[in-house]
Amino acid sequence: MDSLMDEVMEGHNVAMAKVSKLHKANNQIHQVLDSISKLSASAQNKLGHYKTLLDSASNRLTSADAAMEKWMSEFNIDSASNDADKRVKYLESEKTKILNVRDVIVRSLQMADSLLKRPK
Repeated sequence: MDSLMDEVMEGHNVAMAKVSKLHKANNQIHQVLDSISKLSASAQNKLGHYKTLLDSASNRLTSADAAMEKWMSEFNIDSASNDADKRVKYLESEKTKILNVRDVIVRSLQMADSLLKRPK
């Protein structure tokens, strides 16, 4: 059971380590979007598809951050601590949840990074 808790906490730690990167990437995207909004209408029009992709990436980053916040607020470290079977089931469920959150964070960062590094 301790190893299962360690796995849950490892998933949490990996995901949490990326949260500041989520915020930084989202800020960078918003800076690019702000820059695009200051261009001429024809230049904005040419960048329409890129802007749509940036908006989508920003939404994914925001959702990933919200998923992490939700998991942390709902996780009960002491859940079913007096019932081993329930505890194992709870921790297995939480492990699945946090690994999904971690994966969403990683994928959203990959999308943002690819958009921020590519030529417009």
